[in-house]
Amino acid sequence: MSDTSTIANKLAALLSEHEIYVGGARIISQSGGPTPLAALLNEIDATVLERTLVFSIDDVTVSMIVAGRRLRGLIDVSGNLPEAESVIGNVLSRDEPETLQAAGDLMMLLCASASQVTVRSLPSQPFGTSAEAGISASGLAKLWHIDLDAKPVALIERFLAAHSNDMTAYLYVSNGDVAKTVGDVAMLDALWSTQIATFRKRHRSVLPQNEGPRLICLNEPLGENTTVAVAIDGNDVGLFSYKPSQMPKIVSAWTLALG
Repeated sequence: MSDTSTIANKLAALLSEHEIYVGGARIISQSGGPTPLAALLNEIDATVLERTLVFSIDDVTVSMIVAGRRLRGLIDVSGNLPEAESVIGNVLSRDEPETLQAAGDLMMLLCASASQVTVRSLPSQPFGTSAEAGISASGLAKLWHIDLDAKPVALIERFLAAHSNDMTAYLYVSNGDVAKTVGDVAMLDALWSTQIATFRKRHRSVLPQNEGPRLICLNEPLGENTTVAVAIDGNDVGLFSYKPSQMPKIVSAWTLALG
């Protein structure tokens, strides 16, 4: 007998040009875009028939029973988190506000700084009774103050924010204006003001067809064993300094951010 879940996942992958799979699970949020909890609730909102949705939120796995675009309840959370004890196995209901709030607190805790969220759709498991419908995704969004239609954070801004710990400082520029700075950016600001515009002009002349997102690591040191890289996506530019030892990690993170 064939594995219908595997077949369904393969068909879903063939039907979408933009969905990315890793280890058989579909990536729904990466480097904060879209926001992890909004992405999770949107998956619930898209589920009509009763299913077990298994979300991997970084290194924590959360299994939920979902039906009719409603979250009925959580059936398992890996890692023996104490915050999950009062939630697992209980049907969510507005008549049980404490459990509902505990579920929200747990999900916000797990999703607050998640760098990647994936989902698998598996057959449903026995849970509660047919009369216990759970809470709609839109209802959860209102209760937990989540904007399901929030505009995704720009790629460069997400990348800088998600990996700031690997950088000594960064400067984020959107449409020509400095939108955010972190750390001591005096040297970066000088580079942006005097050299980056010229660099981008020359880069376009050499590679006129290379208009997609790109990361350019420069060899020029800034002193104190730091160097500089430029991340570009259209009119968004990230200029950041980092220790040379962090280069493999940063390049790997950039590749992951691009999917």
